[in-house]
Amino acid sequence: MEIQPVTPPSANERYGDVVGALSELTQALAVEEGMPETLQRILDLALKLIPGCHAASVTVLDASGEPVTALGTSEETYRLDQSQYAFGDGPCLDAARRHTINRCHMEEAEQAWPDFTGVAKSMGLRSYLSAGLIDNGTPVGALNLSSRDRDGFDALDEAFIAMFSIPAASVIAGRDRYERTRELADQLKRAMDSRAVIDRAIGIVMVQARCNGDEAFERLRRSSNNQNVKLRELAERIVQQVDASSLGSAV
Repeated sequence: MEIQPVTPPSANERYGDVVGALSELTQALAVEEGMPETLQRILDLALKLIPGCHAASVTVLDASGEPVTALGTSEETYRLDQSQYAFGDGPCLDAARRHTINRCHMEEAEQAWPDFTGVAKSMGLRSYLSAGLIDNGTPVGALNLSSRDRDGFDALDEAFIAMFSIPAASVIAGRDRYERTRELADQLKRAMDSRAVIDRAIGIVMVQARCNGDEAFERLRRSSNNQNVKLRELAERIVQQVDASSLGSAV
């Protein structure tokens, strides 16, 4: 039986895939999902778009500009990223810092990043493609692709990943802002809940000790220090005791 050669997708077919991926990323902005799910979506789409890619990761720069691998498709990708962070240089960090695209096979990369190249070769990787991610002029990180083929990435892959990196950066930055805002809202809610139970405990002490609010709060504070418990925990205990007593009286 004669094996028919596999015909690679045409540029037009791949362009259609890119358009579909960009549309999916745009829709992701409206979906309430966590950062891990968003990053997984980005990596899945990147692997789909670039046939020569065998592994991928997303490097994100924190508030101080330090890189961290937010998600990778394999343990190998994490180790490769960590080696660049340890060396302080590599195609991923260069792309993230300068908002550029680095496409190279290992012989080319060895001239600029010999330490990185040594680690990559030991893993059997032969080519690399990294695209810097930027949102509103602020570096976000980099999307990193690696291949076991020497010519795993071509100029068309580079052009596609350049298009893909723009909405990817926006999605990551937008999701990060959303999660920071939600975290702040949660902190404010916890603070308000704490204040409410403390205020109620102060009212109980005012009644029991026949004192004003300032004196009641000072009594709570001293008791909290003496018992080595948080003020909120002490307030909750007082409120629970009064509620239990009231329930017993009602019964």
